[in-house]
Amino acid sequence: MQSNCVKVPKREGESTRKMLAESEVIDYRLKIKSDEQFVYIPLIPGISKDILSKIDPTLALAECDFEENERTRSVEEILGFAPSFEVIGDIAVVAEEYDVKVGEAIMEVHKNVRTVLVPTTPVVGEFRIRHYRVLCGEDRTTTVYREHGFIYEMDLNKVYFSPRLSTERKRITDQVTDMELVLDMFAGVGPFAIPISKRAMYTIAVDKNPDAVEYLKKNIALNKASRIEAVNMDARDIQTPQPPDRIIMNLPHTAHEFLDVAFRLIATGGIIHYYDIRPETEIFDAVIKMVRQKASYSGCLIDIVNKRIVRSYSPHEYNIVLDIRVVGKQD
Repeated sequence: MQSNCVKVPKREGESTRKMLAESEVIDYRLKIKSDEQFVYIPLIPGISKDILSKIDPTLALAECDFEENERTRSVEEILGFAPSFEVIGDIAVVAEEYDVKVGEAIMEVHKNVRTVLVPTTPVVGEFRIRHYRVLCGEDRTTTVYREHGFIYEMDLNKVYFSPRLSTERKRITDQVTDMELVLDMFAGVGPFAIPISKRAMYTIAVDKNPDAVEYLKKNIALNKASRIEAVNMDARDIQTPQPPDRIIMNLPHTAHEFLDVAFRLIATGGIIHYYDIRPETEIFDAVIKMVRQKASYSGCLIDIVNKRIVRSYSPHEYNIVLDIRVVGKQD
């Protein structure tokens, strides 16, 4: 079966697969294939060169013949439609109200899932959390999630967490050096801050949600991280012992409200990783213009050293990241 695909050298195959999986563009009906030099990853219909370049500008659209997958029935095949859900540890979280049969189908296909949760509220409040009820399975909202060798405990009724940023978190962690002071302004339970703390000189992990900070402290201990401080504080009130060399701003809906704080704190030459949600029709231009204006108001000269789509957020919306280097600051 002919399909558009991404062709990458074998050494880049697994990292590219994970990135494309998180962006939700792999066509799982078809088998990924390889030859002596390359891996070929099939893409879902409708992925354009433009969208692919925004996921990773080094990727090129190709075309190849693929075999169809022979596998156990998918959730979609069992139900006749594809429910939206994600798996966090041993809990599956569906995106909307579904019949209990949906939860049972998820548990049939995903043998590690012990509980299926359905949201009873939208994302609400200053801590941007959701409340859930059990659709089927064990009566709990607590789970343990593993990623890149790290362990995170959490209660999904009390904290926000997305498993779909795994590749992005590793991308940032891999950039950190042992000479850096790193500030995570919206740390949650620690999926950016804890891996970074193993590489950085020191990491300051801040969150306004006291429940998130309690789990952050527990996860720091679980992962035997030492060069890290967990702080329960509003990001606007952050003070650091010296200007941070790197700042993480992973609060996509409202991070723009805190750019002035980040520009005030960051060291000259430092990097800010800024996350946002953007419509398909206007992914980068308007947000870059806004960031440049806020940098100018703060007396900072900046260079956008990287821009990319991190993942699909909703139909026609994308979670994006800008890597912003501050090349100069007014005294």
